[in-house]
Amino acid sequence: MRLVLLTLLMLILLVPAAPALAGGPCVVTTEIVDGRKFKADICLPNPGGGANYEMSFDLEFHVDPDNPLSLQNLTVPCVGFSVAVLDAAGLADVQSRLPDPINQAVDPALPLKITIEPPVACGLAFEDDYDVDFDATNLTYVPFSPYRLMKAPVGGSYADITGVVSAGSVRARGCGGTFSEFVLVTTAVQNYSAELVAGYAQLQAQIASAAIGPTAAATLDSDRAVSQAAFNVADYAEAILRLDDLLDHCGVLGGPVLPNRWRSARDLDNLEGEIVAQSAHLKFLLGRLNGVP
Repeated sequence: MRLVLLTLLMLILLVPAAPALAGGPCVVTTEIVDGRKFKADICLPNPGGGANYEMSFDLEFHVDPDNPLSLQNLTVPCVGFSVAVLDAAGLADVQSRLPDPINQAVDPALPLKITIEPPVACGLAFEDDYDVDFDATNLTYVPFSPYRLMKAPVGGSYADITGVVSAGSVRARGCGGTFSEFVLVTTAVQNYSAELVAGYAQLQAQIASAAIGPTAAATLDSDRAVSQAAFNVADYAEAILRLDDLLDHCGVLGGPVLPNRWRSARDLDNLEGEIVAQSAHLKFLLGRLNGVP
């Protein structure tokens, strides 16, 4: 009997272990990290039967320990997160709303659209801007990457909010003061100068809002004008520095003279957050002209 048991044990040890399922389960998980960041790890099956679509998506809010109103009611349900795999009709809809639909498109290797639509009753509220991180592990990074991060109100026109594109595999970051839809797109031909001309005009229009106090508006528009003048003479480093001045002034002025609060009731305009997002995007474009990949 002992000989039989020993023989069976040896046979068991010689049988190779069954391989683990490659990649593990394909699911979407969400959580709040450190009381200030919403994080989603995303894995969705490819309807066409290819590799799964995988990425992570983060929203990080600014918290002022001396200001209890700087971030309120941040919970997973109150973020109102959803993600969808875009079919042909969905891809066409997104493309039609991009800033340059002939030149831009969602990469079919990652046809995902993320929507952040906080429920009104939850009372999510924040001040200043949030940082958004779109980390696409399916995609391959190259210097001067063609990928851009886009944001739009639900069903509305997309705007480029790219602040950084880095390896990770492709990691695109930006910021904003409002929500709701986010997509990652490729730009076939990147005309940074033309984008900057249009971007400075958009920034000027944002600063001209009647909701911004006259002194605050004059300060911010002076920063914008000096930066744009430097861009016009191809002094890109100086143009970036003057946008840094604008960003610093936004941090100081945010409040009654520069509305800087968003809440799920959608009754406030977070102009400071949107101006910061546009300025950060201009810095990205200027950096590309200045040789930053």
